[in-house]
Amino acid sequence: MEIAALSLIALVVVVVISCVNQRLNPGLLALLAAVIIGFFFGEMSIHSLILFFPSSLFLLLISMSLVFGTAQVNGTLEKVTQRAVYLIKGRYLLLPVLIFILAFLLSALGPGNIVATAILAPMAMVLAKKHKISEILIAIMLCTGANAGAFSPFAPTGVVTIGLLEQISVSTNLIWTVFIAAAVLQSTSALFAYIIFLMRVKKRGTVMTVQQEAKSVVSIEPFSARQKLTLILIVVLLLGVLVAKLPLILMALLVAVAMFLFNLSEEEKVIQTIPWSTILMVSGIAVLIGLMEKTGGLDLATNFIASVTSSQFISGALAFVSGLVSAYSSSSGVVLPAFLPLIPGLALKMNITDIVPMIIAVAVGSHMVDVSPLSTLGALSIAAVEQKSSRDRMFKYLMIWGMSMSVVAGVIAFVFLDLM
Repeated sequence: MEIAALSLIALVVVVVISCVNQRLNPGLLALLAAVIIGFFFGEMSIHSLILFFPSSLFLLLISMSLVFGTAQVNGTLEKVTQRAVYLIKGRYLLLPVLIFILAFLLSALGPGNIVATAILAPMAMVLAKKHKISEILIAIMLCTGANAGAFSPFAPTGVVTIGLLEQISVSTNLIWTVFIAAAVLQSTSALFAYIIFLMRVKKRGTVMTVQQEAKSVVSIEPFSARQKLTLILIVVLLLGVLVAKLPLILMALLVAVAMFLFNLSEEEKVIQTIPWSTILMVSGIAVLIGLMEKTGGLDLATNFIASVTSSQFISGALAFVSGLVSAYSSSSGVVLPAFLPLIPGLALKMNITDIVPMIIAVAVGSHMVDVSPLSTLGALSIAAVEQKSSRDRMFKYLMIWGMSMSVVAGVIAFVFLDLM
């Protein structure tokens, strides 16, 4: 068997195993497959295989994780969230919108979709129960908001995407287009869910704005000196990248070191927040993808996809397939590293000149399904619910909603990316 076909089969096997076995990290499996295939069948040295390792992406993920891990451990993010909730002052029908906005901002400004959901889920579900708002709706708004901000260049998923764009020789500035487009398209499902909620409220005759008594508003503690300095340093990071146009990895490392020098949080606890599992997934699959590119495995994959679809439906098809795989696997750790490298070759074979819609389609499709309880975001939302009966009910409906998002993502991508 040719090494190109062998590398492609290895990727397919890794993706399938990641869908059925959650205990085995697919990045580790991909790394092992790349080393075995490259060394024994490709007659490549271990040193040449190590060159496929995405070192810049690895450093960027760690440095950004340290920055926002510090803000998480020392309570800065929690207090920012409390102040935001205080703004609605009892107008409970605004709560789903507020949860969406908070999740979006927290995710986009650096912590990422998983951290944003983990921080907000317990508070959001308590408020939902208190004000008799559907916990299913809150979960949808929370997960969708977090994913709407996931492709920010400051968030882990955005950082992963930047690294993948570099690998396929696409300008990393495209991340802003991907971020905005993915946020807009993914938000459509949240808007649809909220409209259904308002229609049900109106049908029941519920008053649209119910002002709770002043005593229901919890007092907010002021920021400590550590937390104020944490916020200042995060603003410095954002200004350095957005205004001074300095490299993100440089600013992230500078701010991370400054946070440790000023002792803004316990170093051991901050290091524990680094998502090592995701970093291993992305890095391992990147090595296998690098081997596939060198041996021709990517060409085989693009030839197959080009043979079963047409350029008129390609964005919709990519969104649907990536969504279907992502429902059972890691969105940023498996699906993005597996699908994005295929796009340039696929576009060439299908005579497509603009690959941006295809990149957006994979971004949207891979993340719209994350409301599913099989995903980390959906699981975090369910775990935050107190009553078992409510958790069981949420599991059922979030599963239906999440799986249907693969179809919705395909339709949205076809309408907004293929037809326009």
